[in-house]
Amino acid sequence: MKGAVSSSVYKVVDSGSGFFIEEDQEQDKKHKPAIIFEEGPIITNDINLCEHCSKSFVDSYLEKQFNQSVCDTCRTEEKYDLISKSDAKTNYLLKDVDLDNREPTLKYIVRKNPRNPKWGDMKLYLEFQVEARAMEVWGTQQELQQEHERRQENKEKMKEKKYNKKVRDLRKAVRSSMWTTTNKSHQHDYGQEVYNQHEDIYTQTCLTCPHVMSYEKM
Repeated sequence: MKGAVSSSVYKVVDSGSGFFIEEDQEQDKKHKPAIIFEEGPIITNDINLCEHCSKSFVDSYLEKQFNQSVCDTCRTEEKYDLISKSDAKTNYLLKDVDLDNREPTLKYIVRKNPRNPKWGDMKLYLEFQVEARAMEVWGTQQELQQEHERRQENKEKMKEKKYNKKVRDLRKAVRSSMWTTTNKSHQHDYGQEVYNQHEDIYTQTCLTCPHVMSYEKM
């Protein structure tokens, strides 16, 4: 427009090449890059209290992996050791359903088997939590120990029964072999059945020879 006066403001800048140049300050403002401020860390008020030492902490390994409110300093205590799934089932007489399905399900971490990586990964549980689960199943430490003893006793009985059966079978085979060698034409004529309560077997003795037949009834 005729008679209009430009409002642009210029500044003189040394170009560094032996002469000065004028810069439009308004234009310079338009081309200045925007300053971006990065967001700082979010600070929360979630402070945990260690159940072992009663000191406060923000984060810890056991709290993150097992939801157990224990600080990293107390993590090294023996009661917070890890235990494999197989040992948990053996030591505390738990089943898979007790560890992985009973609510609340127990958390675990997966690690390579240190004995042989080819054996597959290991599930490691927090033994403190496994013991608590065992108390839910068995009631008390005394009842858990009694169940251990009962199972061990049954195991010993089965072992002894299998051994006695092998001995009886061997004796029977020897007697039959001896009699067959001496008299192949003999036909056994067994007498009355006799039950041996101590060995849990039945026997019948031939009326015409020393042969004894032993057997069990289901």
